[in-house]
Amino acid sequence: MKNNIDAIIVVEGSMDVGRISTYFHANFITTNGYEIPKEEIVFLKHLPKEKEIIILTDSDEAGNQIRNRLNEQLDRVINLKIDISKCNKNGKHGVAESEKDELISLLTPYIKEVTYGNLTVSDLINLGIDSHNKREFVSQKLHLGITNNKTFLKRVNYLNIEKETLRKIIKEYGN
Repeated sequence: MKNNIDAIIVVEGSMDVGRISTYFHANFITTNGYEIPKEEIVFLKHLPKEKEIIILTDSDEAGNQIRNRLNEQLDRVINLKIDISKCNKNGKHGVAESEKDELISLLTPYIKEVTYGNLTVSDLINLGIDSHNKREFVSQKLHLGITNNKTFLKRVNYLNIEKETLRKIIKEYGN
């Protein structure tokens, strides 16, 4: 059984998400390179204070640049670094290549029993959040960053946003 990490983990790419998700349930933001979108920075800045932000980028120059840029823009982050000797696979050195024990050692201190919201896709459809434009409107109002349907649902549940809050915002969309 996987443990929950009650934090947003910022990584460089989807391979990093896949590697960490093998061992933990968590919410992720991928930078997809150096240029993390400003909407994602806004999302991180608007997280409730009790939600932690973990930066876990590769231990190379690009990873350090991403880490430094985020540290300049965000007030509260936890910087975790993979020991470069424990992340070597096929000539690559990064989070996606990390040894299991190294990831578990780094992230175990952030395991928490948490209760997330339980909204479903059906709930979103019933609330009228059934199009890209409506989802984008709600995402902007709640500072959820860039979301597709799956990410939207994960983030509203992670933040325990209730149906009534979404219902009120959708009413604004119609006005």
